[in-house]
Amino acid sequence: MPSISRQKRASVLLILFMTLFFPTVSYARDIKGITSTQLKEIIKSKSDKVVAVIFWETQCKVCQEHLSVLNDIYKEHRKENLEILGVVLDEAGKETKDLVETKGVAFPIFKAGDREEMSYIYKISKVPTIYYYKNGELEYHKEEGYAEPDHIDKDIHKLLGKS
Repeated sequence: MPSISRQKRASVLLILFMTLFFPTVSYARDIKGITSTQLKEIIKSKSDKVVAVIFWETQCKVCQEHLSVLNDIYKEHRKENLEILGVVLDEAGKETKDLVETKGVAFPIFKAGDREEMSYIYKISKVPTIYYYKNGELEYHKEEGYAEPDHIDKDIHKLLGKS
């Protein structure tokens, strides 16, 4: 029976270590287009979870701050039926991918394929805008523009039943 070389064994252990201790995956390489209809379908399909959807733009500094806040919340609560989706409303080119990668965003980021329709359907008048869903339905409100990080955290905790 052939033995595994030390180098192969070390590679396997390194991969195992990274998987266990660095489970966060960045979705920067996977920014796919999404329509408002597809977004509604995704939200409905996650009816067993609390879903937060952030609509944002790459150059928006407040949006970048909210991405970081939501990313921290997601990392802490993703195993507790929390899903966060990001929908970038601008071009989602290299600059957007670099931003998502740099921030280590662990939740999926999509590019609005129908920006005008999406803005109309979701009544987006400024960014960032965050919607909260529970049981596949809009729960109780949306955040527009700057929201205190503690406020976002409290909203999600409330929806998760962790007052």
